[in-house]
Amino acid sequence: MARLGHMGRNQNDLIPRAGRGGSVSTIFPSQRSITRRITTTLLAAIILGFTVIAGLALPATPAFAAGDVDDFEIASFHADYTLGRDAEGRSTLTTIEHIVAVFPEYDQNRGLIRDIPRDYLGHDTDLQVLSVTNERGAPRTFTTEPYGDFLAVTMAVPEGQFVHGEQHYVIEYTQRDVTHFFADTGVDEFYWDVNGTEWAQPFGSISASVTLSPELESSLTGAASCYLGVFGSTQTCELQRTGTGFTAEANDLGPRENMSFALAFTAGTFAQAPEPVAPPQHFLQQVPLMLWAGAASFIAAIATFGTALVRGRGAKTGRAIIAQYEPPHDVSVAVSAQLLKQKRQTMTATLLDFAVRRKLRLLHHAETNQYGIAALDNTGLDSAESRTYARLFTGKNGSTAASVAPHTVFWFERTSTRLGDAAADLTRRASAEVTKRGLMKRANGTAIVVVIVLFLLALALPVLHTIIFGDALLMTVLLAVGINLLVWLIIGAAFALGVQRRLTPEGALVRDHLQGLREYIRLAEADRIRMLQSASGAEVDANLVVKVYERLLPYAVLFGFEKEWQGELARYYRESTPDWVYDSGGNTFSHALPIALFAQSVNSSPVTRTQYSGSGSGGSFSSSMGGSSGGGISGGGGGGGGGRGI
Repeated sequence: MARLGHMGRNQNDLIPRAGRGGSVSTIFPSQRSITRRITTTLLAAIILGFTVIAGLALPATPAFAAGDVDDFEIASFHADYTLGRDAEGRSTLTTIEHIVAVFPEYDQNRGLIRDIPRDYLGHDTDLQVLSVTNERGAPRTFTTEPYGDFLAVTMAVPEGQFVHGEQHYVIEYTQRDVTHFFADTGVDEFYWDVNGTEWAQPFGSISASVTLSPELESSLTGAASCYLGVFGSTQTCELQRTGTGFTAEANDLGPRENMSFALAFTAGTFAQAPEPVAPPQHFLQQVPLMLWAGAASFIAAIATFGTALVRGRGAKTGRAIIAQYEPPHDVSVAVSAQLLKQKRQTMTATLLDFAVRRKLRLLHHAETNQYGIAALDNTGLDSAESRTYARLFTGKNGSTAASVAPHTVFWFERTSTRLGDAAADLTRRASAEVTKRGLMKRANGTAIVVVIVLFLLALALPVLHTIIFGDALLMTVLLAVGINLLVWLIIGAAFALGVQRRLTPEGALVRDHLQGLREYIRLAEADRIRMLQSASGAEVDANLVVKVYERLLPYAVLFGFEKEWQGELARYYRESTPDWVYDSGGNTFSHALPIALFAQSVNSSPVTRTQYSGSGSGGSFSSSMGGSSGGGISGGGGGGGGGRGI
C-alpha cells in the first residue's frame, strides 16, 4: 500500500504542468505511457487482491508466546511531567520517563520499544522525542516511526547483539494541547495515563510527579483524582500534593494495568486545540469510466451480499403448518433452539426440559431470591445432555452425568462462570449437532468469493484512474479511507456469509413441526383440549393435560410464551407446586419460579473470557468524560500507551 502511494506521488511529478514551459495539452500522458501504466497497475491490483484474500484466509498469529521477546519484566516506571502554557494559552507538556526493564540473562532481547500515543481526543499533540539516554545520561541509539495511533520509539542494540539483566531507558519528549474542557465536570482537566494499558509485562512499581508552571498554581480548583488497574477500572489511588504539583505511586501491577490521574483547573485556563482544517475538495470536471465501474462494482457487491443473505435462509417445505402437541422425535431442546434461532434461551429451555423430565429439581430461595438446581436422576440422557448435566453440577470439562451424585445442589451465583460456561458449551455443541445431523448446512462459498472480488474491483478501478491521470489527492483519499473500508467490508461480508447456515429439506421439516408446536401453544385452551381428545380418542383428564403442558413448557420459552404457558399450568396446579420445583417459602408455582425472572437469571450468568494479549497496535483511547471529581477510570486519559520487547 505504501508503494502504491509512492507510485502516485512519482506519477504526479512526471506529468508536465502548464506554467512550467509546457502547453495545457501536455497535462495528459501519451497513449504508450497510459498503456504501460495500465499494465503496471493491473499487476499491482492483482497482487493487492491476493494479499488481502491471503491475509483473511491465514490464521491470526498470536502476539507472543512464552519465551519470546515480550517475556521480561518492568522493575519500575517513573514519569516526570512539567505542565505549562504557551503564549497562545495552549497547554504544553514536557515528559521524562525512566523505565527500568529486567531482561533474561540468555540472548533474547535487543532492547525496548515504547509506544507513545500521538493524539488526544481527536487532535494531534505534536509529539517530539528529544532524547533517549541511560540512567547516567549517556545517549542511547533510538529510532521513531508511526505505529498505528502511536509513535514507536525503538531503543535497541545492533542486530546480533543482546541486552541482559537490568536496563535503564530515559526518554524525554514534548507535547502540546494535552488538556481538555470536560462538560460533565465544567473544568479544564489534565487527565493523563502514566504507563498505559498496552503493556504485556508486570510492573514492580509505577510513580509519577507533576510540576506545574507558576502561573497555573492559582487556577487549580482543588479537585484531583488518581485511578489504578486495567482499562475501565475505577480503583482509586492516593495523589499527594507537593509544593510545585502532585505525586502518585503504586506497586506490583500486572500486565495491562495502568495508573491515571486527573487535575482540575478553572474553565478557560487553557485555550483548546484548534479544529483541524479540512483539505480542499477536488472536483473532477468529468467522471471517468473507471470511477463509474468502481461504483458499479461496489453496488454489485452489496447486491450480491444481500441476495446471498436472503437465499441463505434455506429450504422450505411449502406445506401448511399443522398444530402439533408433541415435540419432534429425537430432537433435543438445544437443537430446536438452533433451528428457531433462539440461542439465548438454550440453557433456560434445557434446564426446564431436565426439570419436567424429573432429571433435576429447580430451586428457589425465597429469602435471598436466588435460583439453583438439585440433581435427581442422571439416566436416559444423550451424550450432549450428559455433558451439560455434569458441567452444571461439577463445573468440570469432560465429565459425564454418571459422576454426579443424586441430590447434588448448585446455586446460581452472579460471580460464578459455571452456568455461563455450561450454556456456551451447550450452544456450541447444539450448533455442531444440527450440521452433523444434516439439518443445516453452510452457505455456498462461491457467493463469498464473488463478493470479495467485487469489493476489490470497487477499489482497484478508482486507484487505476488516479494513477493514470496523476490525481494525488484522490489517491490519498482512496489509500487512507478506501483500503481500511475495503478490509472491514470484506471481513464483515465474509463473516456474515461464512457463519450463515441454511436449512436443509430435513431441517425444514423439523422446523415446520416446531412451528406447529407453536401454533398448539398459542391456541385457546378449548381448542387444545379438543385436539388432545381427537388424538387420544378418549376424554382427556387433568393428569394428561398437565403432562402435555409440562412437556411443552421448555418450547413455550423458545417461542416467547413462557408467561402465558406458566399461567395455564398454574390453573391445574392450583395452590400447589410441581414436584420438580422447590421453593423455601412454600409459594405457589407462579410465585415460586417466575419463568421470566428465572430465564433472566440464567441468561445474565457471566462467561469466562480469554484475556486479550494483543501487541498494543490497536490504538489509544481517551475518555470524553472528566475524571478529576472521582468519576474517572484507569486508561481514560491521554498519554499512556504501551511497550514491547524487540
